[in-house]
Amino acid sequence: MAAIFLIFGFAAHQSWQTYILWEKSEVAKMLLPPYKNLDYFIFYSRNRFFVPYFLSLSVGLLFLIGAQLINKKYQERFFERIEPYLLATVLFVVGHPLWLFYLVILLAANFLFSIFYFLFSKKKDYRLSFYYFWLSAGIFTILISKWLSALPWWTLLKL
Repeated sequence: MAAIFLIFGFAAHQSWQTYILWEKSEVAKMLLPPYKNLDYFIFYSRNRFFVPYFLSLSVGLLFLIGAQLINKKYQERFFERIEPYLLATVLFVVGHPLWLFYLVILLAANFLFSIFYFLFSKKKDYRLSFYYFWLSAGIFTILISKWLSALPWWTLLKL
């Protein structure tokens, strides 16, 4: 809940700062009242600051519900009790479209760790827990976001 309040509070702050910046600019103030209706600014702020996090919040909630259902069906075989909440929180915090890259990083890491564990472990039946990796992968995704945003197909994923 704290992440939701912080992210959307920050989005509201960014909207307010954008309004102030536009108000001081000779050209941009033409996009604000009394020259234009306030609807344009609201549309801009909603799409620029809020919609990416609404999308990632929706995806996070879907993954939370799905992970809990799967875990319950298979007697908590896949996740520890807190792990679905960590996954959902990180999916929300990284935003859209970074949540897609976050999932790719998770799948790749899980695949590599599983192969490594299978090859070098004496125990062949195991349960690989990502308890400490959910947040680390999210931080890593945020850190590489500058390079990811330079990719040519980034604009296709962005709204």
